[in-house]
Amino acid sequence: MLQTLSDMMRSPWTRWVGFRYLRSKKRSGFLSLITGLSVTGVGLGVAVVIVVMSVMDGFESELKKRLSATELHIEITPTDEGTQPGGFVAPNYFDAQPIWNRWKNLPGIEEISPILGVEAILRTGRKVAGVMVKGIDEQRWARLKTTWLEQVDSKWLKDGESPLAGLVVGKELAYSLSLIPGDRIHLVSPTETQGPLGSVPLMKKFIVEAIYQSGVQDQELHSVFARDHAVQAYLRLKNVVTQWEVRVHPFDRAPELAQILRKDLSGAKIKDWIQLNSHLFASLRLERMAMFIILAFIIVVASFNIVTTLTMMVVEKKKEVAILRTMGATKSEVGSVFLFEGLLIGVLGTVGGIATAWVVCSVLKRYEFIQLPDIYYDRTLPVTFNGLYYAAVGIAGAMITLAACIYPTRRAAALDPLEGIRQGT
Repeated sequence: MLQTLSDMMRSPWTRWVGFRYLRSKKRSGFLSLITGLSVTGVGLGVAVVIVVMSVMDGFESELKKRLSATELHIEITPTDEGTQPGGFVAPNYFDAQPIWNRWKNLPGIEEISPILGVEAILRTGRKVAGVMVKGIDEQRWARLKTTWLEQVDSKWLKDGESPLAGLVVGKELAYSLSLIPGDRIHLVSPTETQGPLGSVPLMKKFIVEAIYQSGVQDQELHSVFARDHAVQAYLRLKNVVTQWEVRVHPFDRAPELAQILRKDLSGAKIKDWIQLNSHLFASLRLERMAMFIILAFIIVVASFNIVTTLTMMVVEKKKEVAILRTMGATKSEVGSVFLFEGLLIGVLGTVGGIATAWVVCSVLKRYEFIQLPDIYYDRTLPVTFNGLYYAAVGIAGAMITLAACIYPTRRAAALDPLEGIRQGT
């Protein structure tokens, strides 16, 4: 096979003959149909693989874009050392301000926010949901306001004469529990306190102050926010935190900065956004690999037509092959004629498939006429133009085509010149 490829590259006449065989007007209509189907099959296979990979890459890109819009780029969680029995960090463990003073000159770190978080049950009427309540400072609260879709008038933040603490819930959670700004809700924490009848769970009434939209469905469904002093009052704690959330810019530098912070803080667990969402990105990678392998079989099936086309061509051109052999052509040179013909079919199909994929992706990106169900964080198909996919699929198509040419090429090279002349007369 390597010798055949070498002869094809060194002998221009083999390429010329292969091209003439492919466009010969004397060919049967059935053979021409099979050739057209071979080119079309390879082209469709290449186009489908590229379009699907571009769409899946678009979903991942949109997910990263939405994660970058959130505040949680790096999470710092202290270890058990220095914590209170309830799992909250003692005030003297380490404070956010000294950390910020130490890291503020580190390129990429924009903000460090102390968080007082606790898992709780949110109850409204007969509906309940498990949530993570995060108490945040005023700086973080101001940034959260930029994501609000709806909010209640400040005069309604009261229950009679007593002011109620405001709670900001995600759009998905509000939809699930039928919440609107101004609704009264109860938070029930598994953290217990002592009452007249023994240990009882903490419970407090809040008011839905606003509904936010981050673009990340999981966050909107499970994370609710309140001011830090409201959560401290709810938990009956003071000057405590559970973690620190770090915002970085640019977003892609988070893994690098997290590694630097790990060296500086040995008494804490530090995770970047990739590690925090590792299960999600691992699923996307697995799905992309599985889809590539499955769809690549479309090209494999299409390459069977190439085998059929070249085999029929060899049978049809027995006399011509015999003449070439008697004129001094070697076996590998004869094989290179049909190898070039098969590769030409594959290249035409691959180039056509790449062009078709580019057109389809352009149409999907521009017109966005395919609407997705509400369960997706994007309502239309997101599409990216990654040159790596186009090149990788093109190379894969060429390799599959080359493999399909092996059998017909060897059969052509093994033809006996005398038998070819005898059958052609």
